[in-house]
Formats: sequence, structure tokens, C-alpha cells
Amino acid sequence: MIKVFTSPFNNPFINLALEDHFLRGGADLPLLFFYVNRPSVVLGRFQNPWVECNLPYLVKNDIWMVRRQSGGGCVFHDEGNLNFSFIVPEGMIDRKKHAEILKGAFAKAGIELQISPRNDLWLQDENGEWKKISGSAYKQTREASFHHGTFLVSSDLNKLEESLKQTMVPKNTKSIASVRSKVISLQQRHPGVEIQDVIELVAHDLRTVAIELDGSLLSLPELQASFNMLRSWEWLWGETPLFDLETSEGVKSIRKGIIEETGAKFSPATMKGLLSEDQIQKYFPDFSEQHRSSNQIL
Repeated sequence: MIKVFTSPFNNPFINLALEDHFLRGGADLPLLFFYVNRPSVVLGRFQNPWVECNLPYLVKNDIWMVRRQSGGGCVFHDEGNLNFSFIVPEGMIDRKKHAEILKGAFAKAGIELQISPRNDLWLQDENGEWKKISGSAYKQTREASFHHGTFLVSSDLNKLEESLKQTMVPKNTKSIASVRSKVISLQQRHPGVEIQDVIELVAHDLRTVAIELDGSLLSLPELQASFNMLRSWEWLWGETPLFDLETSEGVKSIRKGIIEETGAKFSPATMKGLLSEDQIQKYFPDFSEQHRSSNQIL
């Protein structure tokens, strides 16, 4: 039987750290972990934040920038989006199986979903066009695997669209590009359905009841280490794959947040005189408030 847990936290760094904790032996598997994050843009492991999201818009609208440990594309989270994570022992990972579980649970409630070749879930709009309602990604260790994804219940789709616009177009990049799709939320077709309804629907179909986690896990050293790593500059910005940027002194290559030619960090100070003031303000908006507030338990 799959156990179902829910998180009482909406801090994405806490929820990703909890997910990593479960993946690395912190619970008996298999399990399904549901969580809801505050407004955030969540990058895939091998993506470039300058290419994938609108950094000035994020800062202006208090939307956090996060990098997860799985691959795949960039996604938008807010209080209207339900995140799911199927965490299973090694060898049990079945990407389509978990999509089928969700599809089957909704079918019993009279809601038809379609599974795409990428194992995403799609919902038909009022004109009969199929649009994406759930995207997913995967990670595997030697001990276990997870299949996690989003499910748009009542998300702000205008903020989603604006958040996922490019900040820069580099001359060349080695990062993984997101596959953009038209999206839809569940409430656009089924008004009144809330996130808790979806959790209960899936848990009931799995013949169990969702259990809310308590805060005691947050005191574990390994979970705190994962939380701090996910918030660090080295992870958020320093894991960016190689990209080339045109400057006043020619093309500069930036790998893992470092300018290859000089070994200096890619920052406003090191790019002064190489980029225009407008470019510097656009490429390096102030995320210090995110870093301060993300240390709090939200």
C-alpha cells in the first residue's frame, strides 16, 4: 500500500528537502508526498535561470527562484498548484504508472485527463482543445526513485506566463530548454474544486487517508544540510551550465556562475563596463529578500 503524506509548509526549500530526505531513506517506501509552495519558479537541475525565467518580474512580485534536483523543465508554483511526488524503491519506478494512478482517480470523479507521450497530464478546455494541467520530472538514486510533478488546480496563469519569460537570450547555451505548452487549471473547467479535494480524491482511490507531517523532521541534521544546500548561491546560480554572452569586450563564457576568462563570479561588479546599466539591472535583480525570508519556516 502506498502511504500518503502532506506537508504543512509552503516554503519550497523545506518541501524539496523533505522530498530528498524521503528519497534517501527517511521513510518506508513507497509513498506519495503532496505539498503546496508559495509563489516560486522552480528550475530543472540542468537549466539556466537567465534563460528560463523573468528575473526582474520575480523580484518585483515576490516570486522565489528555486532549483530542484531532478531534470526537466521550468515550472511555476503558487498556492493554487498541488505538487505530488511518488517516491518508490529502486526498480519500481514506472513513469506512466503514476500518471495512470492520477488519471484513474480523476476518472472516478467524472474528470477525464489524457496522458501525453512525456507522461504529463492534459485536460480539455471548453473548446475541446487539450492543454497541459500537470508536468513532471524524475530522479533516481541507487536506493530509490521519485516521480514528481505539478497539478494546476487554481494557479494564477497570468503570473505563470510572465514568470517564465526569458531574461536574456545568450549567444550559446548548454542548458536544457523547457518545452513550452498551453496550460489550463482544473478550476477553469470544474469551478469549486480545491486542492484538498484533489488530495482526498487520490488518497481515497489509493484506499488510505493522507497524514500531515509534523515539524519534528526539520531538526534532522541531514534535512537541514539539504535545505541549506538548496538555498545556497552555489546551487541556485552556480549550477548553471555553460553559456556565452555578448559583451562590449566580445563574447564571455560563463560556466557554473564563473566567467571562464577571469575566474571571477558572474555578478554586477565583474560585468560593470562590459554590459550596459540596463542589462546589469535586468540580469542581476536583488534576490537578497528571498534569501532572508526563505530561511524562515513558512
